[in-house]
Parts: sequence; C-alpha cells; structure tokens
Amino acid sequence: MASELPTSHLGGSVIQSEVRIVLLGDTRADLAKVAHSICHKTGTVQGSGLCHLYRGEEALRKILVVVAPGWNRSSIQQTGETVKAEIVRSVSLCPPGPDALLLVLPVKDLSNEPSTSEITEAQNHVELMSERVWKYTIVLFDCDEGVEESAIQERICKAGKILEKCGGRFHVLHRNASQISELFKKIELLVKENKDFFLPQDVYEVIQRKTEVIQRKPEVLVESAIRQRRGSLEKDRPSLGNEKEDSDKKKETAEVAKPVFLALDKSLIPFLVILMAIIGALIGSVAGAEHGVLGACAGLVSGIIVGVLLAILIMYIYTLINSHFNSNQH
Repeated sequence: MASELPTSHLGGSVIQSEVRIVLLGDTRADLAKVAHSICHKTGTVQGSGLCHLYRGEEALRKILVVVAPGWNRSSIQQTGETVKAEIVRSVSLCPPGPDALLLVLPVKDLSNEPSTSEITEAQNHVELMSERVWKYTIVLFDCDEGVEESAIQERICKAGKILEKCGGRFHVLHRNASQISELFKKIELLVKENKDFFLPQDVYEVIQRKTEVIQRKPEVLVESAIRQRRGSLEKDRPSLGNEKEDSDKKKETAEVAKPVFLALDKSLIPFLVILMAIIGALIGSVAGAEHGVLGACAGLVSGIIVGVLLAILIMYIYTLINSHFNSNQH
C-alpha cells in the first residue's frame, strides 16, 4: 500500500519531515542507549505500558522512536505473554506505522558473543508481528566502545539467517553522529524501496479483507448474472415431457367424449319418436277441435303421423352429424 510521506527540502535534496522507528531487542538498557543516540540525547521520553517513546529532531525532521520491551533471550516460551503483547503493540504507537524496525544486536567482546539459539529466539520474537515485518527491518549492530573489528565480523556472521530474512540490510553503530546520519540515509532508502510503512497486523488484515472484496466484486457480479441467465433459460426451455403429457390428456378427453356422443344415438330414438308423436297429437287435436269431435280426432291422428315423420327426419340428420364426427376423430 503506497503512502504519501511528509517531506521537506534541504540544500536542494528531499528528506522526510518525520521518521518513525521501532527498536526491538532482548535488553531494554541497550535499546534505550540506541534511542538516545538516534534522538541526539536531547529528546523527551514518554512511557506507554511497557513501551517507551522517544521524541527528537534531526535536520529539520521530527523523530519518533518506540522502544519495545526486551524479551527473554533463552526461549520465546519463557517470555511473558504481556511482554509479547507489548512487542506487537509497539508498532501501533507511531501511527500510521513505523518506517523502519531496527533489530538491535549488541556487539561486545568475543567472550560475550551470543549463541546461535539466541539469534534464533530474536528471529522468533520479531516474527510475533508477522512475516511481513522483515521487509521493513534493518539489523543494527550496536557496538560497545573499543570493540574489535573481529568481534563485529563474528557477530555479523552469526546473524546470517536473520540478515537473509531482511534482505541483507544492516548497520554498524558506534553511536557517533556520522553513523547516525548514515543510519537515517538507510532508513530513507528503505522507505523509498517499500513506498509504504509497516502496518500493525490487525489493520493490515482489515485492509486485506476489504481489498479482496473489491477485487472479487466483478467476479461475483459475473457469476450472479450467469446464474440468473441460466435460471431464465431453464424456465423458458420447452419441455417435451409436458407436451407429450398435454397431448395424452387431449386424447383421453376425446376418447371420453366419443362414447358419450355415440351412446346418445340409441337412447334418443324411442324417446324422440314418442315425444314428437305427443307434440303432433296435441297440435293436431287443438287445430281440429274447431270442427267438432271428428275434427279433433282427425287432427290427433294427423298430428301423430306428422310427429313421427319429424322424428325420423331428426334422426336422419343426427345420423349424418354422427358419421361426420366419427370420421374426424379417425
């Protein structure tokens, strides 16, 4: 994540207007000496839990140094949980985050050289803040006055694994002004290379989650559109099974209707003849009643004959219709 670093101009060159540093190591006294040297022994000290904050100025820039509590050099398991938590918290005391973390490895005479296990434990404690921390770490070999060059080289060799972790960045400090200025140049170079600062792990994880959501959003939208389109196609797709089922239902309906129509053929004949005869008799008797009893009788007989003839005619027409219906069904 890129950040805009506050800068100022001095003699035509651009320098940071603020430098934020976290010091890590196993001995609080050694860390305090380094902090005083970086702040030119004129800074103010402020406590925050087990951490100490040193503030100073150098070449028109503000300096903030956070000194984390020292750890147990024998084993990380023997370092208290409170100390571990404070080591992790130290990087949040110089918001938005430190430009550099300095792992301080004291260099004394050869008789006081640390063992390989102590170097390993230093690595374990630093990595409490995540593996990302090495990208922002410089190993600082803090030399006692009068220490021999052979002791310094021996110390550098033993720290080979840690140096490999942090890209080979280290600085030898004898706590003089020229070496402090050189240290700031290395920090500025580190900031330029990283183009950002070290974020506390909890903040980093939040940013990562939001970044992943933003990056995945187009994919999620595409997947959603595909699912919607697929559902639409499934809904609109014609079903052969349904068409066959509808056809079968129509055939069943036709088969049911056909016998009903044919059944009427036999049952209607006597009923229709009798009905038409009765109707004809009534009409004929009423019409012949004007001429007396004989007229009524003649009208009755004539009406019956006419009614029967009409019934036969109706049955004939019905037979034609029935034949036409049957031919269409086949």
